[in-house]
Amino acid sequence: MDSLFMPYLVTGVCAAIVVACSFNLLRRPNLSHIPVVGHSSLLASYWYTKGLEVDLARLAQEGFDKYRSGVFRVANLTHWVVYFHRSHLEQVARASEADFSAFHASDNSLKTEYTFGIKMDEPLQRLLIRSDLTRSLPNLYADVRDEIVAACNDLLNPKYNEWEAISVARVNLTIVCRATNRIFVGLPLCRDSDWIDLNFFCHLFNLLCFTMKLDRLVAKFVTNLSGRTKRGIALTGSIIKERLQHMKEEGTDWCNKPNDFLQWWLDTSQETCLTMVMRRLLAVNFPAIHSTSTTFSEALLNLARNPHHIQELRDEVEAVVSEHGWTKGALSKMHKVDSFLKESQRFEGIGVFGFPRKAMSDITLADGTFIPQGTILSFPLYAMHHDDAVYENPHVFEPFRFADMRRKEFAGSKHHMVTVTPDMLAFGFGTHACPGRFFAATVLKTLLAHIVISYDVKLEDEKSRPNTLHLGRSILPNPAAKVMFRKRAN
Repeated sequence: MDSLFMPYLVTGVCAAIVVACSFNLLRRPNLSHIPVVGHSSLLASYWYTKGLEVDLARLAQEGFDKYRSGVFRVANLTHWVVYFHRSHLEQVARASEADFSAFHASDNSLKTEYTFGIKMDEPLQRLLIRSDLTRSLPNLYADVRDEIVAACNDLLNPKYNEWEAISVARVNLTIVCRATNRIFVGLPLCRDSDWIDLNFFCHLFNLLCFTMKLDRLVAKFVTNLSGRTKRGIALTGSIIKERLQHMKEEGTDWCNKPNDFLQWWLDTSQETCLTMVMRRLLAVNFPAIHSTSTTFSEALLNLARNPHHIQELRDEVEAVVSEHGWTKGALSKMHKVDSFLKESQRFEGIGVFGFPRKAMSDITLADGTFIPQGTILSFPLYAMHHDDAVYENPHVFEPFRFADMRRKEFAGSKHHMVTVTPDMLAFGFGTHACPGRFFAATVLKTLLAHIVISYDVKLEDEKSRPNTLHLGRSILPNPAAKVMFRKRAN
């Protein structure tokens, strides 16, 4: 870009931010009755949290400790976020979209008009993920595992008795992207490096909007939706056209008809516009790739920091596979693998807060707290997941915590990682709980099981575990983190 143009560009972006902030300041709801954590002035409070809100976790924890049974608020650049207490979960979960809206809160965070160009509250998308995808997992499991094994062979290929350093974040993004898209778009596109790169950059753009809470005007400027869409159509256009031609000529069934999300969408939505189909694919990819890759990156770092747990996991995987084979049903019997991943979700997580909602009308909570229309609310997940009133030794990573709880309490599925409870909100809660959590758990458990029986892992040069990044509302694996891999000798 011409260096002479750069000052005008920076000035324009800054001016847009100022105008957007001023407009939002004028229209924000009156929350003077709710206590503040941080500075009492909105903009001052934002800069008090160092702009990128690197201290948001500390402020959320401070509010959680101070207002143990009530609500409090913390600022971001354009508005206040009101944090609710655990006791409010049921009321918020039961509320309709006309009262506490999950979709409007998501739009507020992701600026979906500019990041995806479509509505994220499309009921059909949730239905296909919740029903068709979940119901098809036993039949599609062989494809999921095949892609994970192939991706690991391509990206994790150390020699016997020789350690190789692997970049955790980028490698996990690629593996998860391939495994996810094996089910979303199928072969060979799921292995196409350009398709993987497109999803990688969409991941970064959307994460920027989510983390920085960019205003719509700024989000439109930085996300380059039209450019990403054109790039995606160049990669998928011929595939989509071929499928549409089969549907036109042969109806609902034909020889070797694909069984993936793209085909389910074409069959049920009757969508024929390449642009809209392409944007739907990018939209469904972002949450799947982001949450799954982040969770596994944290789990892998926890495994490398605690290599003495590898053998216990291996023993379980080998015992289950020897009896049941590599099947979807076998995964449900890997209790320690499930527990290790769920504890990684609890201990690190992917967000300082979660379960966001927007008040669509004036609402009075059961405890008498008044929430005016337009309020953005959330729950301090990280603090709740480290609450010593709920978890023993909450600040210690105990990999088999939930397996032990399941055994001691004879609790059946209560402590499975896909089970949503008021004490564990990694996948949300209530009617808007993550519809793809069964697919995510399948990918995560298969990936961890494959790694522990195929490789030895440890931290690079026996170093301490790289610090996790708390950037705004997001909790992210350190992009510089590396793990040492060695192919297992036997």
